[in-house]
Amino acid sequence: MMSAANRSDALQRYERVTALPMVVLSLTFIGLLICPIAFTLSKSLDATLATANWIVWSFFAVDYVVRFTLAPQKLKFVRGNLVDLAVVVLPLLAPLRIFSGLRALRLLRAITVLSVAVKTQRETKKIVSPQSVGTALLILGLVVTVAAALEFESERGAAGANITSFGDALWWAVTTVTTVGYGDTYPVTTEGRGVATLLMFVGLGTTSLLAAGLTTFFVGQESQQDTKAILERLEAIERALTERDRNPDTQLNAPPAP
Repeated sequence: MMSAANRSDALQRYERVTALPMVVLSLTFIGLLICPIAFTLSKSLDATLATANWIVWSFFAVDYVVRFTLAPQKLKFVRGNLVDLAVVVLPLLAPLRIFSGLRALRLLRAITVLSVAVKTQRETKKIVSPQSVGTALLILGLVVTVAAALEFESERGAAGANITSFGDALWWAVTTVTTVGYGDTYPVTTEGRGVATLLMFVGLGTTSLLAAGLTTFFVGQESQQDTKAILERLEAIERALTERDRNPDTQLNAPPAP
């Protein structure tokens, strides 16, 4: 039987190996979720996407089971990966009909995907570094896209709704997450307002992190230039000292400041 330390090491190795494939699967999952909401699909294409959805779900389920098996502390793992568990469990609850149809199920599944993005944003400690600005932009793009699909699904068919297409929902999501809020599109349903509230909080956090990351990037560029100039001056001084040691009669002149 593996010790707790060996299980922890095995779990870390497994997560490193599967990190990129799981990112690809997550993006695929989001695409499979959004397509039936944003576009009118034929029955055959809709069935194909549904099959692909279950295939992706099976990978998520296997990944969760493997990580749960390798985790040295099972309860701690479950508590720390509630979103992952929700992504696995929610599709299995559909046949029980405890939700009001497929629409509610899609809403809940979209919430889990949105939560994954928020969780990634929170756990990425280096997101304010220049190298991580791209990661923050990717996360923000995913949040906006999923929120738009979620909002469109909530508002579609509602009385007095002004978000009547996926394009409207995408425009609404962009103006909301950036805290601009033109007011030309707005939710009228309870579910839509809930999505709006969540997106506002996400927007405040994400845009703040992006601003910090961009500031760090430009400040870092200036710091790198200053550091380079200092190193060049030190090298010039070192060369001058070496030359003086070789020729004691040579007058030492400090190199000009750059």
